[in-house]
Amino acid sequence: MDVIIVCHTEFGFVSDKEVIFAKEAIDGVKVGCPNLIKLADKYGAKVTFAVCPEVTEYFPAGISHEIGLHIHPGWEQFSCKNFKLFVGDRYLRDKCRQSGNSSVLRDYSYQEQFDMIIAGKERLRGKFGKEPSVFVAGRWSINNDTVKALVETGFTHDCSAVPHQKPCHYDWSKLPRICMPYHPGSEDYQQRGNLPIVLVPISQYFPCGSVNPETATFVGISWMKACFLEYYRQDAPLFHICLHSPAMTNPYFISAMESILSFIAKHKDVKFKFASQIREYPEKELKTNIVPYLLRLNKEIIISCFKKAARTLVRR
Repeated sequence: MDVIIVCHTEFGFVSDKEVIFAKEAIDGVKVGCPNLIKLADKYGAKVTFAVCPEVTEYFPAGISHEIGLHIHPGWEQFSCKNFKLFVGDRYLRDKCRQSGNSSVLRDYSYQEQFDMIIAGKERLRGKFGKEPSVFVAGRWSINNDTVKALVETGFTHDCSAVPHQKPCHYDWSKLPRICMPYHPGSEDYQQRGNLPIVLVPISQYFPCGSVNPETATFVGISWMKACFLEYYRQDAPLFHICLHSPAMTNPYFISAMESILSFIAKHKDVKFKFASQIREYPEKELKTNIVPYLLRLNKEIIISCFKKAARTLVRR
């Protein structure tokens, strides 16, 4: 099994075990990234840092890990708890014409997406001396135009896919929950095709949710270990962990990430890789197996299930 870690590298801090993406919180990059590097190096893991153009001056120099591009378009205001914050990228907002304030790429034309991607790529190349080949869309939102623009600008990998989910701002509903990397088609990015780019979906635990130390608050660390076992025991060729760099400024999330990495590292035939090293694997039938989850029930997932059931009853 190959294992990749993709870190969305952006400003922010942690409040009450939740990441707050505040622009003034530079420690989300300046401190969070070195903390993750130290942890990854301890277990021989490799990290692909998907870096927002606006944060490059705060990113640590001379690292041995991979640099990719992360784009949050627009300039959209959100509220989180008692905080008001803006999602977007100052550098790209100043550099590129954008027809709106939306924070999702699919709301922009092909030309606007192309311009943002090429501007971000040039920004990273100027800072790090190497062209990024891995891309992650802000809020996981892409469309066919995004894929076309990525191909045209020379990207070989995209790590934005959240399989089997379709909230208001992205659509990955056609992908099965357990989904391996694939080359997309030109007419539908959710279908297999022959475009020269590999889409690398994030691993999803049962019944839905991305493998990310930030979700430990809701489902427990043992639930993500169960997900790894669900993949590992049926010889799934890839396990993809995602996270945001501000989470690595917080002891709870650092401990959660270490627990996940130490658990994975104990298993045989596991190879940590960069996202750019991943290729489309031979097709393999992968099925849901709830046994690992039954053995790793925890208070977080039980409480989350009760809360979800209560919300359903209220809506009725």
